[in-house]
Amino acid sequence: MQGHKKQFCTFYISNRLFGVNILYVREIIDEIRLTPIYHAPDSILGFINIRGQVHLILDLRLILNFEKKAIDETSRVLLFNSSVGESFGVLVDQIGHMVEVDEKQIEYRITEETPIVKNYRTAMSVLETGVCKLQNSLMTILNAELFLNTVNCEIEIM
Repeated sequence: MQGHKKQFCTFYISNRLFGVNILYVREIIDEIRLTPIYHAPDSILGFINIRGQVHLILDLRLILNFEKKAIDETSRVLLFNSSVGESFGVLVDQIGHMVEVDEKQIEYRITEETPIVKNYRTAMSVLETGVCKLQNSLMTILNAELFLNTVNCEIEIM
Protein backbone atom coordinates (compact mmCIF):
# COMPACT_ATOMS: atom_id res chain seq x y z
CA MET A 1 0.00 0.00 0.00
CA GLN A 2 1.37 3.39 -1.04
CA GLY A 3 1.55 6.24 1.47
CA HIS A 4 1.57 9.98 1.05
CA LYS A 5 4.09 11.22 -1.54
CA LYS A 6 6.57 14.03 -0.81
CA GLN A 7 8.58 15.96 -3.37
CA PHE A 8 12.06 17.35 -2.75
CA CYS A 9 14.35 19.70 -4.63
CA THR A 10 17.75 18.04 -4.36
CA PHE A 11 21.23 19.52 -4.43
CA TYR A 12 24.79 18.59 -3.63
CA ILE A 13 27.24 19.99 -1.12
CA SER A 14 30.66 18.37 -0.97
CA ASN A 15 29.32 15.43 -3.03
CA ARG A 16 26.58 14.70 -0.46
CA LEU A 17 22.95 14.71 -1.59
CA PHE A 18 20.53 16.95 0.29
CA GLY A 19 16.88 17.79 -0.26
CA VAL A 20 14.37 20.41 0.82
CA ASN A 21 10.62 20.36 0.44
CA ILE A 22 9.97 21.46 -3.14
CA LEU A 23 7.02 23.59 -1.99
CA TYR A 24 9.52 25.88 -0.23
CA VAL A 25 11.62 26.57 -3.36
CA ARG A 26 10.65 29.62 -5.39
CA GLU A 27 13.31 29.35 -8.09
CA ILE A 28 16.86 28.28 -8.89
CA ILE A 29 19.36 30.92 -10.01
CA ASP A 30 22.40 30.04 -12.11
CA GLU A 31 23.77 33.55 -12.74
CA ILE A 32 25.26 34.49 -9.38
CA ARG A 33 26.25 38.13 -8.93
CA LEU A 34 26.61 38.87 -5.24
CA THR A 35 26.97 42.21 -3.49
CA PRO A 36 29.00 41.55 -0.33
CA ILE A 37 27.91 42.68 3.12
CA TYR A 38 30.99 43.86 4.95
CA HIS A 39 31.45 42.72 8.57
CA ALA A 40 28.76 40.05 8.18
CA PRO A 41 29.38 36.48 9.41
CA ASP A 42 31.13 34.20 6.89
CA SER A 43 27.91 32.24 6.31
CA ILE A 44 26.26 35.37 4.84
CA LEU A 45 27.58 35.72 1.30
CA GLY A 46 25.76 38.95 0.46
CA PHE A 47 22.80 40.19 -1.49
CA ILE A 48 21.61 39.22 -4.96
CA ASN A 49 19.22 41.31 -7.05
CA ILE A 50 16.69 39.24 -8.99
CA ARG A 51 14.34 41.27 -11.18
CA GLY A 52 14.53 44.25 -8.84
CA GLN A 53 14.02 42.29 -5.62
CA VAL A 54 16.97 41.95 -3.22
CA HIS A 55 17.58 38.61 -1.49
CA LEU A 56 20.01 37.68 1.29
CA ILE A 57 22.20 34.72 0.26
CA LEU A 58 23.59 32.24 2.79
CA ASP A 59 26.48 29.84 2.24
CA LEU A 60 24.91 26.49 3.07
CA ARG A 61 28.37 24.82 2.96
CA LEU A 62 29.50 26.86 5.97
CA ILE A 63 26.18 26.50 7.81
CA LEU A 64 26.52 22.71 7.51
CA ASN A 65 30.17 22.83 8.65
CA PHE A 66 31.80 22.06 5.29
CA GLU A 67 34.86 23.95 4.04
CA LYS A 68 34.35 27.15 2.05
CA LYS A 69 34.41 26.72 -1.72
CA ALA A 70 34.62 29.29 -4.51
CA ILE A 71 31.56 29.79 -6.72
CA ASP A 72 32.01 27.91 -10.00
CA GLU A 73 29.99 26.98 -13.10
CA THR A 74 27.94 24.33 -11.25
CA SER A 75 27.09 26.55 -8.24
CA ARG A 76 23.44 27.55 -7.89
CA VAL A 77 21.30 29.65 -5.58
CA LEU A 78 18.02 28.25 -4.30
CA LEU A 79 15.59 31.09 -3.54
CA PHE A 80 12.85 30.27 -1.06
CA ASN A 81 9.22 31.31 -0.86
CA SER A 82 8.28 33.96 1.67
CA SER A 83 6.60 31.26 3.79
CA VAL A 84 10.11 29.99 4.65
CA GLY A 85 11.65 33.39 5.37
CA GLU A 86 11.63 36.86 3.91
CA SER A 87 13.69 37.21 0.70
CA PHE A 88 16.55 34.78 1.12
CA GLY A 89 18.29 31.90 -0.58
CA VAL A 90 21.21 29.54 -0.17
CA LEU A 91 24.26 28.81 -2.28
CA VAL A 92 24.76 25.12 -3.13
CA ASP A 93 27.52 23.32 -5.06
CA GLN A 94 25.26 21.76 -7.66
CA ILE A 95 21.54 21.30 -8.22
CA GLY A 96 20.11 17.80 -8.43
CA HIS A 97 16.67 16.71 -9.57
CA MET A 98 13.17 16.81 -8.24
CA VAL A 99 12.66 13.59 -6.29
CA GLU A 100 9.31 12.15 -5.27
CA VAL A 101 9.32 9.58 -2.48
CA ASP A 102 6.73 7.76 -0.46
CA GLU A 103 6.67 9.24 3.04
CA LYS A 104 7.10 5.72 4.44
CA GLN A 105 10.62 5.65 2.90
CA ILE A 106 11.73 8.59 5.04
CA GLU A 107 13.43 7.90 8.35
CA TYR A 108 12.67 10.96 10.43
CA ARG A 109 14.92 12.18 13.23
CA ILE A 110 13.34 12.46 16.63
CA THR A 111 13.61 16.14 17.57
CA GLU A 112 12.32 18.60 20.09
CA GLU A 113 8.96 20.20 19.29
CA THR A 114 10.59 23.55 18.44
CA PRO A 115 14.23 22.91 17.61
CA ILE A 116 16.58 25.73 18.50
CA VAL A 117 20.08 26.17 17.15
CA LYS A 118 22.04 26.56 20.37
CA ASN A 119 25.32 27.25 18.63
CA TYR A 120 26.71 27.44 15.14
CA ARG A 121 28.42 24.04 15.37
CA THR A 122 25.15 22.18 16.02
CA ALA A 123 23.34 23.57 12.97
CA MET A 124 23.52 20.33 10.96
CA SER A 125 21.93 18.26 13.72
CA VAL A 126 19.05 20.73 14.00
CA LEU A 127 18.54 21.31 10.26
CA GLU A 128 18.52 17.61 9.39
CA THR A 129 14.97 16.28 9.70
CA GLY A 130 15.54 12.84 8.23
CA VAL A 131 17.10 10.66 5.56
CA CYS A 132 15.73 8.73 2.63
CA LYS A 133 17.43 5.91 0.75
CA LEU A 134 17.06 6.48 -2.97
CA GLN A 135 17.99 4.01 -5.71
CA ASN A 136 21.66 5.04 -5.90
CA SER A 137 22.22 7.36 -2.94
CA LEU A 138 21.15 8.56 0.47
CA MET A 139 19.33 11.92 0.61
CA THR A 140 19.58 14.00 3.77
CA ILE A 141 16.42 16.06 4.21
CA LEU A 142 16.90 19.58 5.58
CA ASN A 143 14.36 21.93 7.14
CA ALA A 144 14.72 25.12 5.09
CA GLU A 145 12.51 26.97 7.57
CA LEU A 146 15.41 26.89 10.07
CA PHE A 147 18.20 28.17 7.77
CA LEU A 148 17.82 31.79 8.88
CA ASN A 149 17.85 30.72 12.56
CA THR A 150 21.38 29.35 12.14
CA VAL A 151 22.60 32.72 10.88
CA ASN A 152 20.82 34.57 13.69
CA CYS A 153 22.56 32.26 16.15
CA GLU A 154 25.94 32.99 14.57
CA ILE A 155 25.34 36.75 14.80
CA GLU A 156 24.47 36.42 18.50
CA ILE A 157 27.71 34.49 19.12
CA MET A 158 29.86 37.17 17.48
